[in-house]
Amino acid sequence: MKNSKGYTIVAQLALILLALLFLYPLVLMLMRSFDVGGFQNYVRVFEKVNPLPNFRTSLIVVGGSLLIVSIVTSLAAFGFAKVPFRGRSTLYYLLLMGMMVPTAATIFPLFQIVKGMKLNNTPFALILPYATANAIFNLMVLKNFYDGLPNELMEAATIDGAGLMRTFLSIMLPISLPGLAIVLVQTFLSSWNELQMALIFINKTALQPLSVVPLRFQQQRSGGFPVEVMYACLVICLAPIALFYVFSQRFLIAGLTAGAVKG
Repeated sequence: MKNSKGYTIVAQLALILLALLFLYPLVLMLMRSFDVGGFQNYVRVFEKVNPLPNFRTSLIVVGGSLLIVSIVTSLAAFGFAKVPFRGRSTLYYLLLMGMMVPTAATIFPLFQIVKGMKLNNTPFALILPYATANAIFNLMVLKNFYDGLPNELMEAATIDGAGLMRTFLSIMLPISLPGLAIVLVQTFLSSWNELQMALIFINKTALQPLSVVPLRFQQQRSGGFPVEVMYACLVICLAPIALFYVFSQRFLIAGLTAGAVKG
C-alpha cells in the first residue's frame, strides 16, 4: 500500500499542508512588516536600534562556537567510537549525563566563571558556554555516525602505515562530513537563537547578539513606534537563519540520510 500512487499523493498533500501551517506565521510576520510604512519600517529599525553591531557580535559568537564544537566533537566522537581505551564507556556516559542538567541551573555558575575570567561583555562570554552546551549533544550525534563506519577502513589505513591522527584526518573525517553538517546546523541554530545567557553575560547593548535586539526594541515602544516596525525588526533578526537554511539544506539532507541505505 505504501508504494501505491494514491498513498504517495495523500502523503505529499499532508506534507504540503503541514508546511503551509508552519510557514503561515512567517508569511504573516513578513506581510505585517510592510503595513502602513512599507520599506520605511525597516529604515526606522536601523535608525532607532541599529542592529549592525549586534549582528557582528552574533557572527563572532556563532563562528567561534562552530569552530570549537566542530574540532572538539570530531576528535572526541572518533576517539569514543574507534579508539579503545580503559574506561571509555564509563567516561562517555558520564559526559552524556551533562544533558540531564537544565540550562537554567548552569547560568549562575557559568556567570561566576565568566566573571572570574574577566570575559563578561566580550564575545568569549558566550562562545565558551555555547560551545560547551552544544558539545555533549553533538558528541552523541557524531559518535553514532562514526559507529556506523566500518572498522575495516582503519585496519586498511594501519596496514598502509598511517598513524591514528593521519587516519582520522585523511579517511574518517572526510567520510563523516555529512554527520558533521548536522552538528554544525544544530550548533548554529542553538547559538544564534539563545537569549538567557546573551542577556546576562553581556549587558552592554552594542555588544549583545542579534537575538536580544527585539527585546530592546520592545522596551522602546513607549516612544510611539508602531507594531509594524517591531515586525520589521523580527524579520531582520530571522533573515540570517533563513539564508543559512537555504545554503545548508543539501548538507543537512545528506547528513540525515547518510547511512539510511546500506549496500
